[in-house]
Order: sequence, then structure tokens, then C-alpha cells
Amino acid sequence: MARAERPLDPTADPLQAFAAELRRLRDAGGRPTYEALARRAHRSASSLSEAAGGRKLPTLDTTLAYVRALGGDEAQWTERWRMAAGATTGGAAGPPADDPPAVTAAVPPGDDGPPEAGAGAGVRERPSRRTTGALALAAVMVAGFATLPWLTGGFRPGAGPAATAPPASPAGPPQPVPGTVEVRDGADPKDAGCAADAEVTTLDSAAVLLDERVIGTVELRYAPSCGASWPRFVPVPAAVEVPRPARIQLTVVDGDDAGRQADFAMDYAGISTFGNLLTSTRTCVWGQVRLSGQGWASPVARTGCWRGATQVRPIP
Repeated sequence: MARAERPLDPTADPLQAFAAELRRLRDAGGRPTYEALARRAHRSASSLSEAAGGRKLPTLDTTLAYVRALGGDEAQWTERWRMAAGATTGGAAGPPADDPPAVTAAVPPGDDGPPEAGAGAGVRERPSRRTTGALALAAVMVAGFATLPWLTGGFRPGAGPAATAPPASPAGPPQPVPGTVEVRDGADPKDAGCAADAEVTTLDSAAVLLDERVIGTVELRYAPSCGASWPRFVPVPAAVEVPRPARIQLTVVDGDDAGRQADFAMDYAGISTFGNLLTSTRTCVWGQVRLSGQGWASPVARTGCWRGATQVRPIP
């Protein structure tokens, strides 16, 4: 049996107010386990659980991964995170004037910018004017959160959060910084920095069918700066209902060497998601998706085979 989360008091401080809203978002999404959420978010279960623990402010990167996995609005949650960061450090809640926008169309769904430095909570002793101000801001945040919509759909095609520079915090669990992970077969395209390439494009797409009805599309994404490709699944709104529980398998395959491929699987949640990458400048690769559950499986949906940005042959 999973251990119960510690109680939170949203009126106590901004950290607990922020964590309480993360938990409320998870409840609205059907309260998936943190293990299931981790597979959707490409983050560890412990980091997601800690984000909603109320003891310290999670990084912006972790916060947005949590939010995306539950279909929350990234722009709203970026602003909430900045308010919480400002409250816990006593600084301004908003970003500097030259701060980049929270969302950029150059990054695919689920591929956000570099991890941010989170803001830690100060030691609480006797009340002060600064503490009183933080508590007041927490109350304002709770009231404001209650008026905002929670769910606005899954990952938005062609969008993702860009890098920001929030306040630094005490050391926490190390997280991959986009661009510092080697561009290699099987790497996460976000952590390798490939998803941030402004020239990322969808080379090809194909319908994903269930009972001969279209439930989504599989796309082959390509980053010229990395010379790498990865698959992405995009569901069709109001498509045929997929039996739950179900799994989704995303694979990118070398068309010249079928033994070379990169796989990623997760619990199906009816939202867009992306797989791992395969270097693809010298060989022909294709993307494919398959959904399955107890006693059933969809046909494998495949894109055409591409070498770089040049199509080599279609895949039947």
C-alpha cells in the first residue's frame, strides 16, 4: 500500500500553498500513482512526489513536467511558480524585463527547456514583516488558483517552455541539463538539447488506428542540429475511446538495420507524448507507435523512412 502524503496547510506558507495546488491538479487528473506519472513526465517518481511535498519549491522544469503529464496549462503554472519563487525568497514575483517568454513554438510538446534552479524555503522562526508578507501572498495565491481552469488539454503540438532564470536554491537531486547529455541512440531528445533546435520539423506522419478508426497520428521528428530523429504520438480529439488501462510504445527504427532502434513505453493517458531519439544522418529511420491492453493491440502505425530530411522509401 502506498504511503499517504503528509498533510498540507495552504495558509501556512507559499511552499505548502503551491504544493497543495499541485496535488489538486493530480486529483483532477484521476490521481495516478507517482510511478505512472513519472512515465508520462520523463521524470523520477521521487522528484514528482517531492514537488508536491511542500518542503521546498521544485524546479520550474520539474513543475512543468508534472503539469504537462496531467494536462495542465504550462503558461499559468509558470506564472504560479514565479510567484512562489518570489514569495519564498522575498524577491519580486515576476521575471526581469528581458526574461524570455514562457512558451516557444520551436519546441515540441513535452520537450521543455533546461531545468531551472529551484527556490528553497527559509527557516521559520518568529513572525516578521517579511514572513507576514509571504503569508499574505500565499493567501492571495490560494484564492487566485481557485479561479483558474485546471485542464486545457494534453501537450500542445509544437510548444514547450523556454529557459528562464529563477532564484537559486540549496542543492537538490541532480537533473539533466538540456544539451549536456550526449546525442546518442536512446537519449531523451529534450535532455540531449535536440528538441530545442529551432529547425525541428515533422518529416512524416501516419494514422494510428484502433478498430479501423483513427485515434491519433505517429510523427517522425527531426533535429538538424543533432542529426537525430524521434517519434511522437498526437491523439485525435473526440476519437474512438481507447480501453484502459493501456500502454503506448513509441519506437524509432533503423530501416537498414532492424536491430538498431530506440524504444520508449508509458501508460496511455490520451495525451501527446514523445519517444527517445536515434541518430539519423547516415541511415534511413522511421517512427512507429502501437497501443495495447489486456487481450488487444492496435496495428503498428509507421511513418515513411527518412535519412536526414530526405525521404528514402515508404514503409508499408
